[in-house]
Amino acid sequence: MKFSLFIFTLLLANPVFAEEKKPEKTLSQKLEDKKYYYSALNEFFRETYSREIINDDLKRLEDLLYYTGIELLEDYEPSLLSRYPTSSTRFILGRQAMQKKDYKRALDLFDKIHPDHRYYPEGKLLEAQVYDKQNIPKSRLTAYEACQSSAEKNEGSAKTEKIKRYYRMVYEICLVNKARHHFKVEEYQESIDAYSKIPKQSYKWPYLLLEKAWVYYQMGDYNRALGLLTTYKSPLLDTYFLPEAEYLAALSYFRLCLYEDSLTIINQFYKEYRPRFQALDAVLKQNRNSQNYFYNLMFKPGEELKKHEEFVKHIITRMKKQTRFSLDFNAIFKINQEMKRIAHNEKPVIQERLIGHLAQVKENMINKINYNAKTDIFQFLEGVPFLSSELFKLNLEIISRKKDLIYGNKKLIADRSRGDYSNVKRSRFEYFWTFQGAFWADELGDYSLGLKSNCQTVRNQTTEEE
Repeated sequence: MKFSLFIFTLLLANPVFAEEKKPEKTLSQKLEDKKYYYSALNEFFRETYSREIINDDLKRLEDLLYYTGIELLEDYEPSLLSRYPTSSTRFILGRQAMQKKDYKRALDLFDKIHPDHRYYPEGKLLEAQVYDKQNIPKSRLTAYEACQSSAEKNEGSAKTEKIKRYYRMVYEICLVNKARHHFKVEEYQESIDAYSKIPKQSYKWPYLLLEKAWVYYQMGDYNRALGLLTTYKSPLLDTYFLPEAEYLAALSYFRLCLYEDSLTIINQFYKEYRPRFQALDAVLKQNRNSQNYFYNLMFKPGEELKKHEEFVKHIITRMKKQTRFSLDFNAIFKINQEMKRIAHNEKPVIQERLIGHLAQVKENMINKINYNAKTDIFQFLEGVPFLSSELFKLNLEIISRKKDLIYGNKKLIADRSRGDYSNVKRSRFEYFWTFQGAFWADELGDYSLGLKSNCQTVRNQTTEEE
């Protein structure tokens, strides 16, 4: 009896038979359990950067990035991210390589993104843009189509409305770039077909009106180009002032030899818009080196924002709707929420360690938004002198042609053609109603003028009789 009891005691003492003790959780795991995902991400890199990376580490990194997004990784050193071969890090590294024009490395990284990963469609989109830089149209189109089909498939299987909207956005971006591809290779009808699949509810749709109008212009359908540009006059699109639309409208009237209409647009641009751009440019240049001026400008209350130039409000409103800014704003919001929870629930020593880091991350995000906003605004402003120059050239050309008519004792066949339905090009699926001065939402983007070309000349009989 004593012998049996002794053996049983030995069995309990043997670690093989004793209950295995679970390893204590790391700080990053504890933070993740509390849903402090941004803090957990930072601690994760602290805990793993000096040791060998295992598969469990890669899975944990992907899990954390699901909640934080990949925007924060842009601040990490490429050499650090290269130690973590996940689809998310490859996406970021590929984008960085693309920015450095290391296209071979970029394509290699994008190719390694798993087909089932959430960034696979975007990876294909960037891959297509690399082929665009390399001027390889066939590969560019293939990548855009892969992006489009993958995004559409993921949208159909998405479990939440938020994820569905994300993949719908990626699908539309791929479709737009596919339309641009067809435009570049002069496949204009294919380009129109692609643009037409973008719904009017899309945040990109107002910008695409101008692109679509350029396609119709290249097709020689100046009436449809002018009709599309008329949509910008709708009160629903009052924040979308695009100087290039003014130039294209003037150019389209010019092609129809409706010179007075063209001159009206040119004169309006010089009289009303150019002085405002110059005043705006002067104000913004004073804050070119500020780290937060443009960020703060995006969050000024409506009443205070009215003090600024009208175009500033329009530009700011448009930028807020862009996906890039929405993602960054959302990251800052979540960081703020995490900081509040830590301040409310954790001990001072933990607060000091975590909140200090989060404050730095937040500041980096603000600087990033400020930089991107500043870049967008100045790119917008820098395009104005070029368009102003082009309109000036167009003005001179009109003056020259009118002079030639006088010297040639000729005149255009009519001073202005009001047009009719016979001048409207349409498919058998399209119907038109006369515009009655009201912009109906379901008709926006479908307008077409019915102007007749006025380019035929006749002898000036009045002058001859005199």
